[in-house]
Parts: sequence; structure tokens; C-alpha cells
Amino acid sequence: MSSFLEIQSKLERFIKKYYTNKLIKGVILFFSIGFVYLIITLLIEYYLWLNPVGRTLLFWIFITLEALLFIKLITFPLLKLFNLQQGISDVEASKLIGNHFPEVSDKLLNVIQLNQNQRESELLLASIHQKAEELQPVSFKSAINFKANKKYLKYTLIPIVVYILFSVLGEKDIFYNSYNRVVNYNTAFEPPAPFKFQVKNKSLTTLENKSFLLRILTVGKYIPENVRINYNKETYYLNQTSPGIFEHTFIQPTNSISFNLNANQVYSKEHTLNVLKTPSLVGFKMKLDYPNYIGKTSQVIESTGNATIPQGTLVSWFIETKNTNQVQLKTLETSYNLLKDKEKFSFKKRIYKNLKYTLTTSNSELKEYENLSFALSVIRDQYPEINVVTQQDSSYYQNNYCLGTVSDDYGLTKLQLVYYPSLDEGRKKTINIALSGSNFDQFTYVFPGNLSLKSGASYNYYFEVFDNDALQNLKSSRSSLFSYRKQTLEEIENEQLQRQENTIKRLDKSLENIKAQEQSLKELSKSQKESEELNWNDKKKLEKFLMKQQEQEKIMKNFSKELKENLENFQPENRDNDPFNEQLKERIQENENLLEKNEKLIEELEKLQDKIQKEELTEKLDQLSKQNKNQERNLEQLLELTKRYYVTKKAEKLTEELNKLAEEQEKLANAKEEKNTKEAQEQLNKKFKEYTEEKKKLEKENKGLKDPLDIPNDQTEEEKVKEDQKEASGNLENDNKNAAKQKQKAAAKKMKKMASKIQMQMQSGQIKTMDEDSEMLRQILDNLVVFSFEQEALMKDFKKIDYGNALFGKKLIKQNEIKQNFEHIDDSLFSLSLRQPMLGAPINSSLTQINFNLEKSLERLAENELTTGLSSQQYTITGANELAVLLSDILSAMQNQMSSMGQGKGKGKGMGEGQGDGQGFQLPDIIKKQESLTKKMEEGLEKQGADGKGGKGKGKGVGQGGNGGSLENSKGGLKKNSKSNKEEGYGNTEDINGKLFEIFKQQQQLRQQLQNKINQIGDQLNAAPLLQEMEKIEQQLLDKGFNQETLKRMQNLKHELLKLDKATFEQGKESKRESRTNTQQFNNNIMLGPTEIKKYFNATEILNRESLPLKLEYKQKVQAYFKNKND
Repeated sequence: MSSFLEIQSKLERFIKKYYTNKLIKGVILFFSIGFVYLIITLLIEYYLWLNPVGRTLLFWIFITLEALLFIKLITFPLLKLFNLQQGISDVEASKLIGNHFPEVSDKLLNVIQLNQNQRESELLLASIHQKAEELQPVSFKSAINFKANKKYLKYTLIPIVVYILFSVLGEKDIFYNSYNRVVNYNTAFEPPAPFKFQVKNKSLTTLENKSFLLRILTVGKYIPENVRINYNKETYYLNQTSPGIFEHTFIQPTNSISFNLNANQVYSKEHTLNVLKTPSLVGFKMKLDYPNYIGKTSQVIESTGNATIPQGTLVSWFIETKNTNQVQLKTLETSYNLLKDKEKFSFKKRIYKNLKYTLTTSNSELKEYENLSFALSVIRDQYPEINVVTQQDSSYYQNNYCLGTVSDDYGLTKLQLVYYPSLDEGRKKTINIALSGSNFDQFTYVFPGNLSLKSGASYNYYFEVFDNDALQNLKSSRSSLFSYRKQTLEEIENEQLQRQENTIKRLDKSLENIKAQEQSLKELSKSQKESEELNWNDKKKLEKFLMKQQEQEKIMKNFSKELKENLENFQPENRDNDPFNEQLKERIQENENLLEKNEKLIEELEKLQDKIQKEELTEKLDQLSKQNKNQERNLEQLLELTKRYYVTKKAEKLTEELNKLAEEQEKLANAKEEKNTKEAQEQLNKKFKEYTEEKKKLEKENKGLKDPLDIPNDQTEEEKVKEDQKEASGNLENDNKNAAKQKQKAAAKKMKKMASKIQMQMQSGQIKTMDEDSEMLRQILDNLVVFSFEQEALMKDFKKIDYGNALFGKKLIKQNEIKQNFEHIDDSLFSLSLRQPMLGAPINSSLTQINFNLEKSLERLAENELTTGLSSQQYTITGANELAVLLSDILSAMQNQMSSMGQGKGKGKGMGEGQGDGQGFQLPDIIKKQESLTKKMEEGLEKQGADGKGGKGKGKGVGQGGNGGSLENSKGGLKKNSKSNKEEGYGNTEDINGKLFEIFKQQQQLRQQLQNKINQIGDQLNAAPLLQEMEKIEQQLLDKGFNQETLKRMQNLKHELLKLDKATFEQGKESKRESRTNTQQFNNNIMLGPTEIKKYFNATEILNRESLPLKLEYKQKVQAYFKNKND
């Protein structure tokens, strides 16, 4: 029975598969038939456009048919599958299986039928079992093949192909519209319009306040001519851009807009233009809080985010927005969200460098809608600027004038001088310099000024300025590094000597230029005298000459200034004991005065050169010629005197150096053995060699003088010193210390001897020169008196004769001889002036004036201009008398100087150091000399009385009270007014006047000596009235000559001098003043203030500017330029 049950189970599974297959087939057919019918239904509706009744019928027919098909093809198989309805029986199933499997045939049916037999027997059961066993291998389910249903799938392709076909043809809306109408069968649908509206825009969305272009396409059988749009209760016509295409612009909409279209009674559906609210800025400002050190108040900037700000400024942004949820500040590195307060945003940030940033606004719909780019330009706090120029003090070369400017963009806090030894930067020292506190300042400083620096050491210094940038700890800038060497006294003197030597060389060259200029002046004077009036070429020559003359005057001014400064700076500590120096400076000052006169005259000529008359021009040129001659003589004298002075000083300095070298040599000889080395000796050998070279240079310079000084040249002794030093070096090299010391001491001794010899010979030479010069001046003075008398006598002769007189020619020859005689006086004075600075500009001026008048008198007398010729002769006499007085004063001064030189070693001569026997003129000496003059006065009176009573000679004598024989003081000079000379001889008058003049000169000398004595001891005894009495006696000698009144005054003066001497004795012994040689270095503590230093730099600049060798027209333009600039 088990086999049959298995057969029965297999039959049940077959039946289930059978109905499953039926269900699959039913589903395929249902959907195939249903979609085909649906398409048919929709096409019917599309083409027939049924009314609601027809559509209702069509709809329900479709529904009914589809329901029947569903029941038939799907529902019944499902019921039978799940045994909800009776399906096929086992017998029918057996037949189906038997039909499918031939080997089964009726076997399965027989088994089923045998099982249905009501009679059970073993044979039946055995038969069933046998049959069942035979059918056991057969799989009944395989009789059903699901794949057989594939043949029904082709029916599903029908609706699919139809739908694709319509879609490709662009008619797929047919199904949608028809389906809609069929489904909504109760709704009345109008037939389709001949066209329809299509919106071509991809999206109907725009931004607030942004115009939107709506593009419409009309599709259909017909194209309307006009299309209208309706919105906001208004109607507008669309613009047709091409057939069937229309456009309309919504201008800056602020809210969403609903609209529809219509044309020819055809209406579109309702459309909506969505307007998005934009996040935007409505207010924007920045607050700038500047750093405190700038000193600038805060500033607010509106409507812009751009600004130029100082470094470290705190920037605050304040922004007002609309429709904005977020505002961001973005930079290249990062972004910041601004703090929100309703519709306001804010942010703060301190800015140190250039910042480019963007402000963005966002809301829920638009992100970073607005992107506003700005830039903050940061002005970095610049380093302070400093510019310093230095210039050496022309009057004291050890000082450097520093003129500096400092500036900063915001302010300065400190300025300091930093200095240190060049080889030890670690020993820096600072000096604070005051500032005004502004952004710009100018300062001055004198380095080293009062700073204590070591002599012979080198220093570096610079100026450092600090700004007020507290954020960066006060930035600083330095000036250029300046070097300075604190010179020793010896180096200073050497430099001063070298400077003076250079100045002298340039001055020597300028002297040649002056001589050439004098020749040009002569040619110019000659040219204008020969022509009746100045032509164009003559005016150009004059203009060119004046230009050169002006340039020469400026050059000479500079030289005078340099010479004067050099003299003032050279050995200022010995100034009181160096009369030659003071006299030279006086000569330089006189030369500067002459230069000023020349300059004024040249300016007059320059202004009047186009208007001046020929006669006036001749006079001016003559005047300029005289002044040029004076200047030439002065310059030549000054040049020679300066050379002489510096040769003397160089000799003194070499003597000092030789003494120092001797001391060093002696010190080395006495030093310890470890210090007394060959290297040390070689150093001294080198110094002595340098000394000999300098001495050779000095000898060469001395030979260049017109009257060389007596400087000893002991080359033999020098060679001996060199030999001793050489042997000492050799002994030290051979370690023979004792022999080396002996040679070193011998060399030192010889050097001291040489120095002493030079010093003594120089001193004796100076005294000898002074004696010779004094004697020479006395002789010149005598010759000048004779010249004056001869010229006066000749003038009287010319007054008595006419031009046609035979004696007139002889007198002219005599005038020429007098002129030649004066040339000898002139030459002698010039020669003497090259050695004596006392013979200064007044002497040269007098000489030039006398020469000029001599030439004019000779010229005018020869041309029969008797009146003007006599005037020139009178001027000559007056000039000679004035010159005689000047020379007399100079002679007295020279004698006084010789007397003061007697205070040194010896008995009145020498230039030692103040310990000799001679004390100069004392009061007893002055009294004795005054007594001698009184006796000479008495002798003169006696002789004058004898000559007045019975003088018999070629000329009448001079009686007491007569008009002759006296020397009249006219304008400070001597003038002879004797009327006793009626013939060519002079009788005894010449001898009397000569003695009177000697008394006059000696009286002057006594007054000067008394003055010196009062200056020495002070006017403690009220001796000033005696000086006044002496001056009155001198005046009476000039006015009245030998007379009793003058004699009486001289006797009273002697009495007063005796009383003064007694009072001096009672007061006590005269205190002596001690003179010591300076051993300290001179420091110039007189420093210019800031204003003077600025003027000093400006003066130098102007001097450089004006010294340009420009032509006249260009020079005038330059002057006009600077004048306008200054204004």
C-alpha cells in the first residue's frame, strides 16, 4: 500500500503544478489582452472624442472585460490551486500523464481504477503493488513544462510596440490625455485647441530684484499672432522674437508672481514665477582704532571696506543686512563668522599686514550670494631715517662738526651718540642728544667736544635714533660710521704745518695770477687812454677783466681766511709769547681790508661800465691799479713772512723732537735688559732717520726764502749719531749689553748737543736779524727825511720858474733823480718788509701813493700842467712825512721788542727762559735816558740861537719862534715848512732838523718803554699822567721844534720820573713773573652752538657755490635763482 500512497502523492503534486502553469498562462494572457484592449479603448477616445456617455460605456466595457478575464484566467486557477474549488480528478490526471508518457499509457489509470475497487483481496493488492512499483521511477511533474508559456509572451509585445511607436512620433500624450478623459468619464472635456503654450525656461525661479526673461513656445496647427500674459491684475503683450516664440521680461520682481497666458480664446494653465529673497547689505562701516603711539584719534569709514591703515590698527566691521542669516569675512587662509544681532553683524580684528578679504552674505536659499572684495593696505611703521654729514672745524681741526636730520613717520623718542675705541667695540659709550619730539628734527653735535678721549687712539662713532613704535619695541636706525683719531700734540702741529705749507703753495701760485692780472690792467688802461671812447671790444675786455678780478678777490679771501685760521690754531698755548704770530695775523687782517676795498671798487666799475665816462673810467682804473699794486706787495710780503714764520716753527719743532728723541735714547740705555732690545733700538734709529729727512726738507724750504735763516747743518754730527745707533743695534743683536748702552748714551748726548746748537744759533740769529733790521730801518728813515726836504725844495723852485725857463728842464731832471732815489727807499723797505711783519699795509699804501704822485708830478710837469704837477709834488711831500712817522713808530716798536728780548739769558740779548741778568728797561734806565734827551734839547736850543743870529750859509738859519726848522704834524705825519731855503742848499737847517727828529724818536721810545713797564707791574702808582705828558712833549717837538717851553716840560718830566722811582722803591721789591713752557695739550673748549654750526655748513655751501668760474650772464642768473629761492 505504501507504493500506492506514493503514487497518489505524486499525482497531487502533478495537479498543483498543473494549475500553477494555468495561473502563469492566465497572467500573461490577462495583461497582454488587457493592455491591447486599453490601447484600443484610448485610441477610440482620442480619435472619437466621446461624450461622457460614450466614455462611460467605454470605461465600463473595459472594466467588465478586464474583470471577466481576471476571473477566467487568474481567479479560477488560484481557487483550484489552493483546493478551494474542485479541479481535475485523479483519473483525469492519470489520462494526462498517460498521454504524456507512452510507457505509462494506461498503467496509472488501471492502478487508480483497481484502487477504487471495493473488493479487497490479496491478489488485487498484489496487482496494485506491482503496478505501483512499475510506475515508481516516473516523475509525474515533468509532464508539466512552464517554458511552454513563452509562446504567450509575444502577445505582450503588441502594446509595448504600439506605445513606443507613438512615443517616437511624439504622440505619447495621446494615451495620457485619453486615459485622463476615460477615467474621468463624467467630466466634460472640450476638444483640444489648435495650439498650446509651452514654457521654454527650465525653471521659473529668479532672484529678488533681478529681471527674469520668460520664453514661450506655441505648438499646434495654428500659431497665434499675439499672446497676452496676465498677472497682478494686469495684462501685457508678449514680444514675438520669431514665429511661435514669445518673450516677456519681469522687471526686478520682489515677490513671487502667478500668471497665465491666452491667445485667441486659448488659455494656458496657471504658472508661478518663484522669487527668491536675496541676502544683501544695506549698511556698512568700519571703525579704525589706531595704535596709541601714533597719537591719532579713531576714524570711522562708511560704505567701503578699503582703507590704508598703520600697522597694528584695530579694525571693527559693523554691517546691517536684509534677508540674511549669515555674514562671513573670508581671507586666503581662513574665514570668520560675524557676530549676529538681529539683522546686524559685527567683527573685530587687529591688522599687522596687508589683508585682502571678502564679505559674503547667505540665507536658507542662497549661499554666499554677495561677495564683496576689499583690501586693507597696511603702512608698516618705517624705521626712522637719519642722515648725518660731518665737516672738520676749519679753526680747530680736532673737532668735527656734525649736522644731522632725523625723521620718522609717527614720532621720535630718543637720539644718542655712540662711540667706542676702534679695536674694542665692546666698550661702547652713549651720549643722549635732545630732540624736539616732532616727526622731524635737525640736530648738531661737535665731536669729540668735551668728551675725554685718549690721545693717539682711534675711535668710531655713529648716531642712533629711535622711533616711538611700542609694538616693535622702538625701532632704531644708525647713521654712517665715522672714524676719528685723537691726535697727539705733535701730530696736531705736524698737520697744521702741512696745511700751512699747502696754503702757501697755492698762495704762491695766486701771486703769479695777480701779476698776470696787473699786466692785463696795464694793457686795458693803455688801450682806453689811446682811444677817444670805449668801443664794444674794449667793453668786453673790461667785462672779462672784472670777472677775473672778482674771482681772484674771492680766492684771495679764502687764502686769507685759511692763513688766519692756521695761525690761530698753531700753538695757541704759546700765543702770548709769540709776537711774530700776532703781527702776521694783523698783516692778514690788513690784507683782508684791502681786498674789501678792491671788491667795492670792482663792484662800482661793474655797475657803471656801460654808463661811465672816459675820464671817470681812467680815474677808477688808476685807483684799481694802485690798489692792485698794494695788494701784490702785501701778498708777496705776507707770503714770504708766512714762509719765514713756519720755517722758524718747523726748526723749533725739529729741535723739540730731537730733544725728545735724545731723552728716549737715554731712557732706553738706562732701561732693564729685557726692555733694551734690538727692536726698540731699531725703532729709535728709524725715528732719527725720519728726523734727518725732515731736516733736509726744512733746509730746502729755508733756501727758498729770499733771506734764509741761519739754521746749522751739522751733517758730520748726524752721521756720528747714526753710526752710534747702528753699533748699538749690532751690540744688542750680539747680546753685548754694556757696549750697546755706551753707544746709546753717546748717541743721546750728541743729539742733545745738536739740539742745543740749533736752538742757540736760531736765537742768536733772531737777535742779530733784529739788530740789522733796526739799523736798516733807521737808515731808511734818515734817507726818507732827506728825500722829503729835497722834494720840498724842488717844489719851491718850480713855483718860481715858468715852463719856458732854461732851468725848467734841469728841474725836471732833478725831479726824475728824486724819483729814482725814492725807488731805492722803496726797494729797501720792501726787502725789509719780507723779514719784518711790522711793515704792513699802511707802509705799502704810503709807498704806492708816493710812487704814484711822483709819476704824476713828473708827467704833468713835463706836459706843462704846472698847477696839477705842483699838487702832485705836495702830495708826495705829505706822503713822505706820513711815511716817516709810521716808520718812526715801527722803529720804536722794534727797539721795544729788542728790549723785551733782553729779559732772557745773558745781559740783554737772547731768547732764553727768563733767568738771565737782564731785566729790560727799569725806571732808573728810563730816567737816565730822559735826562740825556733833556741835555740834547738844551744843546739844540743853544745851536739854534747861534744860527738865528749870524747864520751864514747858503740858506738862512732858523731863529726861535721862526717859521722854519720845525716839523709840523700834518695828518699824523712829518711835514717840513721851512721858508729859509731860498737857494738850492739848506745851510745848517738840515742838521738841526735831523737832531730834532732823533730827539723825537727817542722820546717816543721812552714813552713806549714806560708803557711796557706799566703793563708789566700794573698802574699801581698812577703813572698814566706821565704817559700823557710824554705825548704832549712829542707833539710840541713836532709843532714848535727847539724852544724853552718844550725844554721846561722835559725837565718837569724828569722830576716826576724821579718821584715815581722813589715811590716804587718804598713800595718794595718788584715781584717777578715766572715763565714756564707749556707741557699740556691745548683743548679748544669754545664750541659753536647749533645755530652757528648750521650757519657754518651753509656758509661752506654758499662759498662753494659762489666760487664757480661762471660767465657774467650765467652768474647773474644763478644769483637771481638763489635770491628767489631764499625769498
